[in-house]
Amino acid sequence: MKNLQHYILLLVLCGLTFNRCANPGRPTGGPQDTIPPTLLSSTPHTGQINFNENQLELELSEYINADKIKQQLIITPQTNVKYKSIVRRNKLIVTLDEPLSDSTTYNFNFADAVVDITERNPAINLSVAFSTGPYIDSLSIKGTVKDLLSQDPASNFVVGLYSYTDTLDFLTTKPMYFTTANDSGNYNISYIKDGIYKILSFDDENGNYILDPESEAHAFLSDSINLKTEQTIKPLQALLQNIKPITLINARPAGQYAEIKFSREPFAYKLQPPYLYHNITGENKDIIRVYKPTSINYKDSIQAFLSTNDSLGNQILDTLKLVFLESKRKPATFSYSVQPTRITEGIDSTITLLFNKPIIQLDTTKFHFFSDSIFNYIPKADYVWNHNKTELAYTLLQKIDSIKQKFLQSIPADTTSIDSSLIAENPLAALQPTPNHTLEFEIEKGAFITVEQDTSDAKTLAIVEAPKPPTGLLRLQVETTQASYTIQLLKDNGTVAYQTNEINQNITFRNLSAATYTIRVLIDNNSDGKWSYGNLLKNQEPEQVYINPETVTIRENWELEMMITF
Repeated sequence: MKNLQHYILLLVLCGLTFNRCANPGRPTGGPQDTIPPTLLSSTPHTGQINFNENQLELELSEYINADKIKQQLIITPQTNVKYKSIVRRNKLIVTLDEPLSDSTTYNFNFADAVVDITERNPAINLSVAFSTGPYIDSLSIKGTVKDLLSQDPASNFVVGLYSYTDTLDFLTTKPMYFTTANDSGNYNISYIKDGIYKILSFDDENGNYILDPESEAHAFLSDSINLKTEQTIKPLQALLQNIKPITLINARPAGQYAEIKFSREPFAYKLQPPYLYHNITGENKDIIRVYKPTSINYKDSIQAFLSTNDSLGNQILDTLKLVFLESKRKPATFSYSVQPTRITEGIDSTITLLFNKPIIQLDTTKFHFFSDSIFNYIPKADYVWNHNKTELAYTLLQKIDSIKQKFLQSIPADTTSIDSSLIAENPLAALQPTPNHTLEFEIEKGAFITVEQDTSDAKTLAIVEAPKPPTGLLRLQVETTQASYTIQLLKDNGTVAYQTNEINQNITFRNLSAATYTIRVLIDNNSDGKWSYGNLLKNQEPEQVYINPETVTIRENWELEMMITF
C-alpha cells in the first residue's frame, strides 16, 4: 500500500513539472528584438492595375499587431469608403465595405500601424499602391515644413494637396492627397495624378484632416502647383494664426448692461454716440460692455454705430439697438493695476494704469511723492487716456534723481547719516536717510471715480535704484540684398530681448545683458515698412524669416564682432 502511494505521488509531481515546462511564455534573456517586420507579399501588389476586389491582404515576416490601424492608415486620394481590418498571425486583412472609385490610383500607407508582437517594432515604409483602372499614376512631390519664427522642423504636420478651383475653401475641405511630415519636417506624397493643385500643411490636432486656424498652425504656398513631373517644393513656413474674420454674434441686455459679443477679441473698435461709456470684458476679451447713460430710462433703447477691426484688417460696420434693463445683479467689482509696480531712479518714468471699468473723473493732485510728514511733492506730469477711458499712460516730466534731491534736502539733519566715501564726489548723495524716511510714490484713495461711481483705493510704488547697466556690446556686419528688415536678438525662450530696424552694413547693439542670443531677421519683402504674417484667406504668404545658425554669447565688458548674411 505504501509503495502504491509513493507511485501516485511521483506521477502527480511529474505531471506538474511537465505542465510548467509546457506553459507558453516569453523567453527571458538573450538579445532584444530590434528587427521590424517586413512585407513578404501583398494582394494587390504595388503597381498592380485593374484591381477591383474589396479585400487587401498583406503577409509580413513575423507575427504582427495592428490595433492602431484606424488612427494611422492613410488612404490617398481621400475616400469615404469604410473598412474593417483583422490580423491572423503574420497577415493583415483589410476588407472594404464598398468598391473604390473606378480608374483611380490609390496608395494605402500604413505609417506605424503595423508592429511585431514582441517589441512592437513598426514596419518601415509599409504601403501598397495600386490602380482600379488600366494605368497607375506615378507623380510625386516632396519638401519640408518648418516653424516660421524659429525655423525648427514642424514634425507630424499633415501636408495636403487640394484640387485647384476658384472656390477652394481650406476651412471646410479635406485634402485629396496627403501625408504626415516626419520628425525632421520632411514629407513625400507619391502616386499623384497629374493636374493643378494647392498645397496646405497644418498641425491636425483634432485628427479631422480639416484646418482649424483657431488652434492649428498652418503653412501654404500662394502659387498653385502644376504637377506634370516630380517636384521638390520650397519649404512651407508654419504659423499659428486665426484667419477667421471677426463676426458680430449678438447685442443684448446682460444684467444692468448692454453687451455686444464677437466671435473673438476685437483688435480695435469705435462706438458712437460719444457719450456712451464702454469697455472690453469677458473671459476671452470678446465682449464690449456698454453702461447705461444717466439720461435714459431702463427699457429705453439707444441706436449705436459700431466699427470693429480684427488683427488681420477685417472690419465690421453695423448699426445696433442697445437696450438696458433694470437688474438686481450687483455691479462688477472695481479694480485697477499699475505697471510697473515700482519706479526706477535715473530715468524718465511712465506708469500705465489699467482699469476694469471706464473712468469718468481723475484728480491728478492725488499723485505725489512722499515720505511721512517731511516731504510731499506733486510732480510735473503728462497723461493720455485710451479711447474708452480704461487705460491711462501717466508720464513724469522730471527725472526721479532731481525729485530725490529735493527729498534729501528736506530731511532733518538728526535723521540723516553721512557716507563719508561719497562726500568728495557728491555731498548731496552722501546723505543717507534712515529707514523711517524713505521716498515713495503714492496714488491716493479717490484719485479715480468710475462710470458706476466706484472710488479707487490707494496704491504705493517703491522708488528703487537703477540696476547696474550691462556692458556687453555686439557689432554686426550685415551682408544682404534686402532693402528693409528688422534684426532681433532672442532669449533662450524665444522672446525678443533687443531689436533694430536700422538698415546698415554695420549695426551695433550696446548695453546687452550677459546671455546667449539667437539672431533672427524679419525680412520686409515688399518694403512697406512692416513685416507681415500673411493671410491664407487672402492667399498672402508670410514674409521671410532668417535665423542665423550661429548663436551669440555676450559677456559683460566684452565686445563681439560677427557677420551675418541673408
